[in-house]
Amino acid sequence: MNKILAFLEKYILPPISKLAEVKYLRAVRDGIVAILPLIIVGSFFLLLGQLPVDAIDPKWLAANPFWANIILWYKTKIGILLIPYRLTIKLMALYASFTIGYYLAKAYKLDAISTSVLSGICFIMTQKPEMATIADKKVWFIKMDYLGGTGLIAAILCAFFAVEVARLFNKDKFKIKMPEGVPPSVVTAFTALLPATVIMTITWLIADVFNIDIVGGILKIFSPLIYLGDTLWAVIIINIVLALIWLGGIHGASVVNAVFITVWMGYFDENTAAQAAGQVIPHITTLPFYQWFVWIGGSGATLGLVLLMLFSRSKHVKRIGEISILPGICNINEPIIYGLPIVMNPILALPFIFVPVITGTISYFALKLNLLHRLCSMPPWTLPAPFGAFFATLFDWRAVVLVLINIVIAMMLYYPFLKEYEKTLLTKEENETTAD
Repeated sequence: MNKILAFLEKYILPPISKLAEVKYLRAVRDGIVAILPLIIVGSFFLLLGQLPVDAIDPKWLAANPFWANIILWYKTKIGILLIPYRLTIKLMALYASFTIGYYLAKAYKLDAISTSVLSGICFIMTQKPEMATIADKKVWFIKMDYLGGTGLIAAILCAFFAVEVARLFNKDKFKIKMPEGVPPSVVTAFTALLPATVIMTITWLIADVFNIDIVGGILKIFSPLIYLGDTLWAVIIINIVLALIWLGGIHGASVVNAVFITVWMGYFDENTAAQAAGQVIPHITTLPFYQWFVWIGGSGATLGLVLLMLFSRSKHVKRIGEISILPGICNINEPIIYGLPIVMNPILALPFIFVPVITGTISYFALKLNLLHRLCSMPPWTLPAPFGAFFATLFDWRAVVLVLINIVIAMMLYYPFLKEYEKTLLTKEENETTAD
């Protein structure tokens, strides 16, 4: 194990560390995080619009007309309850085009606000307006099909393109010179004039003049990645890579999320749309799948380890467990990763790598076999896992059982390795006591 970690430290971790600092990946990560509050609130409204009232016994309702009328009233209001969901989750790619452009522009020290507007208009111009007749009036509209998770990859590429064009025209020879005394806001507006012209003209030519479906074409290019993202192999590979990055001291979740979050959120968007339409939910490995069933307590499924640490004979292990239990319940495990530590720890490295692989595999097959409701809501990630899984599966009690089973499995797998690590610490602590 020491040789393996030495190999990782020398050959694998340096390029991964550089990857984590790539401006594009950081912008994607920060841009998606910026819109998470909208997605979380939209998920709450989806929950409100999907209360399991159909499961109530009709005979009981017939005997209780007051509650029957309330449920009937609720069903008539479902469309209204789902409006915030449709204007948040179903527009996530549109919002992300602005926020990703904003953070990438900041990384290049461009004017972030004006450049984020260029990113947004670049993406929105990939959408083809259509005409329809409503109430005997002809109106133009844009379909929402590509504005949600399905269009996230296109939104990201549009943000990259817009920022790079703005960066090109930020050079002195391209800037429009303004006389002294002109307000800075006016100068900024005219600075964005040339890049806006180039971005909008190119996008218009491709999407409208040459009639090329930009988003659809991008989806075809990335279709192998999108397919891989919803397989068991993806669950296994992602968790191994995530753990190896963490073991080198790098924030593994940040790197992995930056690469895969667009795919996961695309699946999540399709799941929510299917749920709202009363159709079969298509995907398993959405972001909530990893949050609630795999990374219980944080990367490495460390909540089970923290629970074991509370009963350790080692003062250091027990103290770190006491410090880490509340954050661990809320899926924050930096205190244990860096405090125990797990980073570069040859004893705890193996369970840290393979525990989430095992719990992820179990959870994948549980959902694949439809033993519980698939995930189509995104509660705040800091909720305790049983509650988060319960809400994410739209109140399926079996999700709570699966979470508890995974925690027990994690405890069983971590136990022998923690005991081995505990022995080394106990010997050290005894030697220190003797020396005193």
